[in-house]
Formats: sequence, C-alpha cells, structure tokens
Amino acid sequence: MSTLNYLVKGQKYYTNILIRFKNGRKFDYTVSTEFKIDPKNWSASKQKLKNTSGDKTKDEINNHLAELKKHILDQFNLDNSSGVYIDKQWLQQQIANKFNRPLNETVSDEIYFVAFTEKFIKNAPTRLIKGKNKPVSSSTITKYNSLQKKLEAYEKHAKTKIKFTDLNLTFYESFVQFLKVQETISTNTVGKYISTLKGIAREALLKGFPVNKEINHPNFFVPTEKAIDIYLNDDEINTIYNHDFKDDEKYDNARDLFIIGLRTGLRISDFLRLEQSNINDGYFEIVTQKTNQKVTIPIHSQVLGILEKHNGFPRKISDQKFNLYIKQVCKEAKLTQMVTGSKIDENTNRKKADIYPKHELVTSHICRRSFATNLYGNLPNISIMAITGHTTEVQFLRYIKITPKENADKLKEYWKNQEESVVKE
Repeated sequence: MSTLNYLVKGQKYYTNILIRFKNGRKFDYTVSTEFKIDPKNWSASKQKLKNTSGDKTKDEINNHLAELKKHILDQFNLDNSSGVYIDKQWLQQQIANKFNRPLNETVSDEIYFVAFTEKFIKNAPTRLIKGKNKPVSSSTITKYNSLQKKLEAYEKHAKTKIKFTDLNLTFYESFVQFLKVQETISTNTVGKYISTLKGIAREALLKGFPVNKEINHPNFFVPTEKAIDIYLNDDEINTIYNHDFKDDEKYDNARDLFIIGLRTGLRISDFLRLEQSNINDGYFEIVTQKTNQKVTIPIHSQVLGILEKHNGFPRKISDQKFNLYIKQVCKEAKLTQMVTGSKIDENTNRKKADIYPKHELVTSHICRRSFATNLYGNLPNISIMAITGHTTEVQFLRYIKITPKENADKLKEYWKNQEESVVKE
C-alpha cells in the first residue's frame, strides 16, 4: 500500500517541509519539498499549515502541497505501470517538475529554454538527421545560434528568463512583437525564428521536459508574407553574357562566375566551388553543401564557352566580393530599369521594400531563382526539382517569380499558337 505524508522536523525558526513516500516494503523515501516554514505553524494531523493570522502564504503553500501530492501519486501510477524504476531521484524529479525548477543548479537546461537551446546547439554537430543519416549542417547550426541570440536579447528586454512552461501564446505574441518592433525584423525572418524555436521546443517535449502545450496551438504559427524578389529572364542573362568587360578583369571574372550560377541553379556555396572533378561527360555532378544531395546538371553552352575561355574555371572570389561585383556587372549591362523590390537599408541594416534600379537588387540568390523561374512551364516541375535539389513542390514554387502579367502573356501566346494551328489545318 502506498502512502504519502508531509513531515516537519526540528524546532528551528524556518525548516523544510519534507515529503515521505512509502510503498509497503518496496521503498521508503524522504526528500525535501524546499518549502520553508515556522514549525509551530504546522499541523501534523491535518498535513497543512495552521490558520494563523498574519500569515499571507499559508493558503498558497497548502494548495501547492495538495497539488504536489496528487501529482506524485498520479505520476507514480503512470510510471509504475510502464516499468519505470521508482527511486529517490525519481521522487526528487517529480517535485522539480511540478514546481518547474531544476533538480539542481547545474541542470538549468531542464527548466530554462535558452539553456536547453545552448545545450541543443552544442550537441548538434554529433546529432544525425532522421531519414538522411547525416549530421546537422553548419548553416542549420548558424540558424540555431541566431535564434539563441534573439532569445537572449528578448530576455534582457523583458527582464525575464524563459521557462519551458512560458512557451505559451502570450510569450509568442510578445516575442513576435519584440522581433518586429525592437529588432525591426521582416515578417519572413520572424517566421524563420519561430519555426526554429518550435522545432527545438518539440525536441525538449520529446525528452519529457514541461514544454507548454500551446507551442502546438494553431495560433502559435509561423508568420509569412510574400517576398518581393526579382529574377533575370533569358534575354537579360544573354545581355550580361555578351557584354564586353575586357577593360576590367575583376568584373569580367565575376560576370563569368555569375553566368555559371545562373545556368546551373546551384547555391553560391556550391557553384563557387565547382572544379574539373565535378565534370563528367558534359554534366556537372556535385553533392550540395546545404542538403547533401547529389545533383546532375547539363553544362549550358554559355558555361562551356566560359570554361574554354579560362581553360578551366574562372578565378575564385569570396561570397562578399561576388555580391558586390555582380551589382556593378548588371549596372554596366544596362539593367537599370526601376522595379519594386527590397534591399538592406544602410541606416537600419534591415530590408526595406521600395522601388529601386534593378541592378541594386541583384544578389547571389537571384541565380537559383532565375534558373527555376526561366524553366518553369517549359519542363515538368519534377524535372526542374531534380536539378535544383528541391524535395517538395511547395519549396520549389517559392522560387518561381513570374509576374501575373508574364503569366497572362504566356496564356496569350498559347491561344495565338492554337489559332495559328487551326488556320494551318
């Protein structure tokens, strides 16, 4: 028979309320609840604090004791029936879980979300991704670190430490507001932070930590808005390819790297590291750095011309120089029309939507976006995805930047071809 009683020992002014949990001859454990009271105010027969005038905490402590007793007995029935070993540490852990506090000061990651995130990041390089059997990528770890910095900034701003139990809708609204107003972050970037936070919180939940159930509430969602991105069509790419940069070697070299990116659809982390060993019988073959996928891409005629020109690949440059130089490349190629887009505001260091000369909006991301957009509608989506390495059509379609007018023009051209076909018959 199981019994659970509270004990108060000694006559010191403040002493701990102990809890004794006994199950016949199987075990008999006594641990502290860490509630401290004046022993003369304790009623052993009623198992609670006496109704003493002037004691403002008695009702709260008595309620906690009643709730703790029920929690331990309920958890005992669940764990005992599933074969969990019940020992003194188990009893201590139940008390810690109930009051949302670490079992000891060295394991704060069991209670505080930022501490858990820090440990989660530390273990990330040795953790394998399910279904891929490969470690977490460096870019994903960078994403985790960015979230941790924002959470630490939020704690400092809100003068709080985020516990697992704090991850509710009130926290969500407060954190999103902090990111958008205090940090002046765009909605899509806020969404990336929330998505990463939810992923880490679910890992904590799987480990049995007391994560608030509202983390899975529909209102704890990942905010998004349609990004204002541009792409280069085939005519613009051909203009860049045919432009003469012979008077400036660095722009000529950057242009050639740019064309390789535009005609392969690879990320900058991949197309800037292409080399002779990646060429096989007229195709590029490379394992992508971000997703560890092997992709095979036919070598475009413009890329063949560049390889012949350099007797190999163009000179390698840094990502930073590449992004700087290709803006000038596009400017010299007369891609100066005013378009709607967004770019980093030098004063706020945040993206700002406005109307800019097109060349100012060009970055390395335009390579992959242009590749997918120019092929869209001309090849089956599944064929393009096999080259770009997208695993879902939803991911792939985010890269497609054809405007409503361009789609309308395609329909107009389709109808025109139909009518001409009928006339010929």
